[in-house]
Amino acid sequence: MNEYEAITLDEYFDFVMNAGLLLSLEHAERWSTGVLKTLGTALNRRTKKALAKALPEELADSLNGVFWLVHFRDPNQTAEEFCGRVARRSGNSNGEFAVHPTVAVFAGVKNLVDEELIDRVAQNLSPQVRNLWEQAEYTPIKL
Repeated sequence: MNEYEAITLDEYFDFVMNAGLLLSLEHAERWSTGVLKTLGTALNRRTKKALAKALPEELADSLNGVFWLVHFRDPNQTAEEFCGRVARRSGNSNGEFAVHPTVAVFAGVKNLVDEELIDRVAQNLSPQVRNLWEQAEYTPIKL
């Protein structure tokens, strides 16, 4: 945990469930894991490590949960490709629906880290995925 953390994990998952149009906390946990694993493959090593250090352990484990022996990030990854991967990792096949939980998870993560790291993550993403990241507005979660 860090000094910027304003919410608990329970509040985070409740926020993801509501903002992501999900039916249960279990769905929120599964989609959060899928989004963070996919995000982990889209970031460079330094940014991924800094983000993992700033997140609670459970979320950091998801971010670091995908191992690639040789991995080349796609600097032109589309939002559709990203959301399709998120959907498959979350046990779903609808990449269009995945936009909602993806943006919700991004917003929840932004509530757990500082502004400098938020900007650093944005600069590491492809233009279309960066647009999704920026759609997830940083607003303190009020329950």
